[in-house]
Amino acid sequence: MLKKVLLLLTMMLMAVPLLPVHAGTALGLDGRLLDAGGSVTIEGKVMVPVRPVFEEMGYTLSVDMEEGAVLAQKKGSKIEIHLWEPKLLVNGKEAVLTAAPQLIMGKTLLSEQDVCNLLDLQSIRETGPEQVSFFSKPEMTREGVIRHLLAADRQLMRAEYYNNQGFLARHQIAPSPKIVTKDDLVKLLGRHWSADSIASLWQAGSRDGRYAGFFSEGSMPLLYSKEMAVTGLTETEAKVEVKLPQWDDESLTHFEERIYTLSRDKEGKLLITRVECK
Repeated sequence: MLKKVLLLLTMMLMAVPLLPVHAGTALGLDGRLLDAGGSVTIEGKVMVPVRPVFEEMGYTLSVDMEEGAVLAQKKGSKIEIHLWEPKLLVNGKEAVLTAAPQLIMGKTLLSEQDVCNLLDLQSIRETGPEQVSFFSKPEMTREGVIRHLLAADRQLMRAEYYNNQGFLARHQIAPSPKIVTKDDLVKLLGRHWSADSIASLWQAGSRDGRYAGFFSEGSMPLLYSKEMAVTGLTETEAKVEVKLPQWDDESLTHFEERIYTLSRDKEGKLLITRVECK
């Protein structure tokens, strides 16, 4: 049986060079860098490694190499990716795919579009460096609001630390895309921040009609927060109180408190419309 498994695996790996595979692309989810170059383009379709995306979305993954199957499980959802006879099952029902699952260098890959369909994500292509960025849809639950706020903060860091990519890398934040115009800034922040917030950032960070970024430290990332609590929640609005150490306090004994207001707009986007300091 072991010889059969090894033979099948060898055949799969031998088949890979026959496909037109192009250079790797970085992969991000909600502003977090998941993989620096694991995505590849095969016959015009971007193929994404499933493990980092599925695990970030709360799935547990296991592999049955004898059957050539990857199993992803989460409460109420079971996804089976079959490699030897390419197909995908969702809760036992076969799904229609835009591209066959692939096994490349030990990683299971699905197309960008199939990942979006399976996990209810949105994706965009970003340049400078090349990357595929996925975004989850906000849920008006306490957990969903916190997740969305952290995603919004990472997106803000990508703008504020435009001239300090090392800072982003150290905090596992996706690299900044190329930002030149205000439209570029809106594309980066428009899923999470209000138009007024973006306009203020553009005014502070642009020079002669081009985005220049900032040459000093930006604001402290929310990942440093000591406390974070949803204090108000309705179908259309949420308030979150955050306690953060002061940026210039090396002893981490002095704190600032912020209140974030998040509101649904007419398009259904959950935007940060106000940030107050207590």
